[in-house]
Amino acid sequence: MNALIFVLLFVWQLPQNLVALVVLLFSKTEGVIAYRHYCFALKTRMPKMAGGVSLGSFALISPSEAQNERTVRHELDGHTVDSKIFGPLYLLVIGLPSVLHLLFYKGHGDYYDFYTERWANKHAGLC
Repeated sequence: MNALIFVLLFVWQLPQNLVALVVLLFSKTEGVIAYRHYCFALKTRMPKMAGGVSLGSFALISPSEAQNERTVRHELDGHTVDSKIFGPLYLLVIGLPSVLHLLFYKGHGDYYDFYTERWANKHAGLC
């Protein structure tokens, strides 16, 4: 039953899972941090990534944040919930706005007040 749920979720989240698999081809994964809710948190080295990124069944966490439970929960218990909710629309509703927010955030106010980050924190029980 668990394998069936994993496969169905993987297909529902296919666009972001494909992006994750491509990213994983060009990065260095140093191991699994956790597995919860049919998602893997992976310690992953990527250029210019200081925190983490969630793509479907994968939460990719930088080595510097791999021991930070708040970051792991934000990605693994937060953004992955949105991925399950929005399925193939996740990259448009959450992914792209989140990346743009990261690129253009100028330090005004709390970074986590932006809806994508606020929702992830709420799902993870961090607010």
